[in-house]
Amino acid sequence: MWDKRLFELYCPGKERYVGREEWHRRILDSAEVFGPRNVIPNFVAGVEMAAPHGFTNVGEAIDSTTEGLEYFMSRGITPRFTTWCPEPTTPLGRTNPEGAPLEYHVRLLEAYRATMDAHGLSSPPGYGPAGPGRAVFSVSSFMDTLSAEAS
Repeated sequence: MWDKRLFELYCPGKERYVGREEWHRRILDSAEVFGPRNVIPNFVAGVEMAAPHGFTNVGEAIDSTTEGLEYFMSRGITPRFTTWCPEPTTPLGRTNPEGAPLEYHVRLLEAYRATMDAHGLSSPPGYGPAGPGRAVFSVSSFMDTLSAEAS
């Protein structure tokens, strides 16, 4: 979750015990120790569109998440995505049983690839070869959007 307001609302435990700025600082510190290519923070794709507080406009949600991609990728850090799957027994799951719309996910993956290309980054290590249908983990569908040459 990139948006500061939504981070505080939808990640209250992380906000209380770590905090958004500290989370970012730790990622940047990790890049100094392990090298930017070896630090792969996770974004939960779609939760920023969750009612009641999330974005109601796909473009605004994409712009927000792209801001986070730009922040990390401009520093050589390549985030990954897992898709938000609303749990039916949670407040957000009950309010948002369908999750984010398909348009959001398609546009997010386009923004991911464009931001990677803009910064000359290649696919993150450990996720197998890039390219459609080559993902080796269930959480690595973002790898399908990258060209095989990006590996």
